[in-house]
Amino acid sequence: MSTAEGVATMDQVTKENIFHEVLKRRAAGENVDPALWNDFVIAQNDALRTGPGVGEKVPDFALQDQNGKAYSLQQLMGSKGLLLVFVRSADW
Repeated sequence: MSTAEGVATMDQVTKENIFHEVLKRRAAGENVDPALWNDFVIAQNDALRTGPGVGEKVPDFALQDQNGKAYSLQQLMGSKGLLLVFVRSADW
């Protein structure tokens, strides 16, 4: 297991071994020890991690505003970068 940006990650073979072991023990009605369960949770979280990492460049993309006008990443990018915030709202 390695640590990237303070988050534990693991290779695919290790993940598969952990998934298999937890499923085998649960299917047999056995308890799963806390250390193995912790690895199982880390493996699941690692599998869900998507998108660019911290400091990694993203490909150019375009999004539409509420009026339908498209803006590309390059159009919006400032000298120090861009903060993109998605806000869940009620009816617009």
